Amino acid sequence: MRASDGAGKPALRLPEDVVAMVCMQRELSRPPTFFNHVPDACLFGLGGLAFVVAWLWPSAVMFPTALRWVGVAVIGLALVLIAATMSALRRARTSTNPIDAPSRLLVAGPFSWSRNPLYVAYVVALCGCALASGSWLALGCPLLGFVVLNGLIIPIEELRMTEEFGDAYRRYCQQVRRWL
Repeated sequence: MRASDGAGKPALRLPEDVVAMVCMQRELSRPPTFFNHVPDACLFGLGGLAFVVAWLWPSAVMFPTALRWVGVAVIGLALVLIAATMSALRRARTSTNPIDAPSRLLVAGPFSWSRNPLYVAYVVALCGCALASGSWLALGCPLLGFVVLNGLIIPIEELRMTEEFGDAYRRYCQQVRRWL
């Protein structure tokens, strides 16, 4: 389903009633703790799946060696972005868990060009894994990671940020896009 990302740009999202049903975000002061593990499961699970797919279906491995090395470089770039984002979060002494109450609204560093730079890095890393695996089937991994993060995790975080920071967060949403 298409919806606005807060900055007036269309974004792929699950219907709000599905998100509410799954995490009961309106009934609970805190969504279930398993949501803390969803982003990392997307990164490591789908990243690993990209290579498993190449191993299970070698006939789907079609990318040239040069493109596979580009994938390795893309993974390296994603790791740098992950490190920069985690460093900014730690310096601000705010949680990296999606369901924890935010302690500060970060608007500088990686957060000046994306409201979700860590998830941008995760999807970039998944793209790198898909390329590095050499399998065209693995290209579904970054797409699935994007759908889960954008449709389930980010709406939970945005709800918590809006509750915690109100108009300041709404202004930030108008100035900085959800992804890029």
